[in-house]
Amino acid sequence: MPIYEFLCRNCGTLFERLVSLNGVQGVTCSECGAADVEKKPSTFGIGGGGSRIKAASSSCSSCSSHSCSTCR
Repeated sequence: MPIYEFLCRNCGTLFERLVSLNGVQGVTCSECGAADVEKKPSTFGIGGGGSRIKAASSSCSSCSSHSCSTCR
């Protein structure tokens, strides 16, 4: 079941709700209970990256480590 973000048109609260694949009918505001809510476009993030990607993409030819900071 996907998690959607909603904006309450009554009180302005932004909230998330786990919604079945059948649709978003019956979703009410978690703050005021109003049914006048708007599904917002959601964003997503990819965790990790940074130094792990850099370390995995570079390797030292003089040792078995994948981090050149340990090769001297």
